[in-house]
Amino acid sequence: MHSLPSVTIDAGVLAVPHVDCAKDDAFQYVDTLLDWSKLLDEPWVAIYMSERASESLFADGLYPLRDQLRELFNAHGIVEYDVNTVARIANQLLAITPSFETYYRVKDVLSEHLETDPDVIRLTTHDGLQSDLARCITLIAVLRKHCSQPLGGHSLILREAPKQVIQVRAHIHELEHSRDDIPVLPCPPEFFEGDVLVCDDFRGLIDCLDESAILVGASDDLGIDLAVRIALFKNAIAQGDSPDWSGVVVPAIGSRFRELCQQVCADQGDSVPPKILRSIIETIKGHNLPAVHALRTGPGGNDPQRMRGSDKAQRRDIDREFHLHYWECADGTVELASVVYHNDFSIPG
Repeated sequence: MHSLPSVTIDAGVLAVPHVDCAKDDAFQYVDTLLDWSKLLDEPWVAIYMSERASESLFADGLYPLRDQLRELFNAHGIVEYDVNTVARIANQLLAITPSFETYYRVKDVLSEHLETDPDVIRLTTHDGLQSDLARCITLIAVLRKHCSQPLGGHSLILREAPKQVIQVRAHIHELEHSRDDIPVLPCPPEFFEGDVLVCDDFRGLIDCLDESAILVGASDDLGIDLAVRIALFKNAIAQGDSPDWSGVVVPAIGSRFRELCQQVCADQGDSVPPKILRSIIETIKGHNLPAVHALRTGPGGNDPQRMRGSDKAQRRDIDREFHLHYWECADGTVELASVVYHNDFSIPG
């Protein structure tokens, strides 16, 4: 892929809840931390922390975490988790390099009168965490508005995300960076206005990703696999299921599928990629079977179906103009072969 989807984890996600919190909140904190730590092993997403995350936690008396965790676990009789294990996960996240600022080449921002809608800055009462979150939100909003985004987008992970898109408004006095794609920003009293994608759980993160953009921009089959996986995951949620990301079954990607699929997408614009993904979902789920036809060796309706050993060549209508060609393999799996125009009956082997 040209670049990976990426996330920045707000330092507030790592802050241990106050000992007086509800027991369910204590469990949710640990479960959330464990869930986000799983991203460290995922090859499709880049994870960042603010370079000031540790400093902010320390300034607010929230770091190191072991003492707070021990007090929290003792107060609520939590024995299901080990203090050292949870603290190690938090430290592992804090140690991620490079930082968000280093990777995106933005050093600092001097701003005031920051407003976010909804107001997410005051979800925490700690001054250091508020300050760092305000800085990160402003920087991310500037990058999102003016700079090329990573394939699939960039999301900010918060302790609590009331909406997927946060509107941002601020007076920006100075932006320190080493990029060449950020224009001169509005000077006070004019406001800079932008937005930031935010989420607070894995489902929310996937919902922030643009699977069509990933399909079109992927530079290898890992990107195609990711686009299809996201589409299948979102479809399962829309159907009322609770899918397991690692359990989503993605079809095999044929040797020329990416090339031929992206060629059609390049010719047709934004309307075709969602239709291609929809047709792949229908293929995997066995839906809309009237749209499926045997891909035959000739134009006649009685001509034999094209075969690859015991694998059957199939043709699914995407719409009147485009078709998905795939192999229905003897072992019950599917291999995506190509996306073609109406008068193209070829299929890569």
